Amino acid sequence: MNSCAESLTMPRSVLATTSQLKVSGLAKRFDGCSQSVFSDVNFTISTGQSVALIGANGAGKSTLLRCCARLIEPDAGSIILDGEALSSKSGSELRKARNRVGFVFQKHCLVPRLSALTNVLHGNLAHRSGPRNWLQGFARQEDRGRAMDCLNQVGMAHVADKRCDQLSGGQAQRVAIARALMQDPKMLFADEPTASLDPQSGDDIMELFSSLVKVRGLTLFFVSHHIEHALNYSDRILGLQERQLLLDTPSQSESLPSLRAFYA
Repeated sequence: MNSCAESLTMPRSVLATTSQLKVSGLAKRFDGCSQSVFSDVNFTISTGQSVALIGANGAGKSTLLRCCARLIEPDAGSIILDGEALSSKSGSELRKARNRVGFVFQKHCLVPRLSALTNVLHGNLAHRSGPRNWLQGFARQEDRGRAMDCLNQVGMAHVADKRCDQLSGGQAQRVAIARALMQDPKMLFADEPTASLDPQSGDDIMELFSSLVKVRGLTLFFVSHHIEHALNYSDRILGLQERQLLLDTPSQSESLPSLRAFYA
């Protein structure tokens, strides 16, 4: 096993144009662990790109995704998001800068007993605090209208008044995406967004992400165990292996066999 002090093999790189996210020298080690999760990770994601992050279980994919928005604090490195250095921010300044990113996770993190519309309104808490964003009955008409529009964009306007514990897994994930859209983000981070779904629902969710990237001009950075999704729904694939970023390649230059070989 290589130590974190050893130099890393340079990945196949793709040059970015206008950057939405630039990561330099990123490293993370958890307390009590002798080795880093990853170290000296460098990549840039261009505006409007869809980028997949792959790697074996325990490779650090989810940790890297969260470090890129400082949901988990990295131990070293710099992060520039939409032209602003996250590494130098704290408190309200960090929260404001981080609001440019909408998060979608494997677990939908919806409030089960509340309606889909109310859950989408919670996305507005990124910009406005107070009880008017807690329940749809208290919401401003303008905010209710925006929340309904977000539900409509993900094909879920018909379940606006339905409690989230009555939704299927695929429906709940669509509501979670609508909540992220309510933030009016420039970039979406999705951490294994289809892992808890059946294959057809998973494909439908990835088709939705692909459509949102095109229609809304969003940038997408997603973690996936499904190499078919990485190939079919991304412009570019990053791969973590042995605590290093060893893959950075256009999706069109890869295939199922080549990506399977990356895991070997």
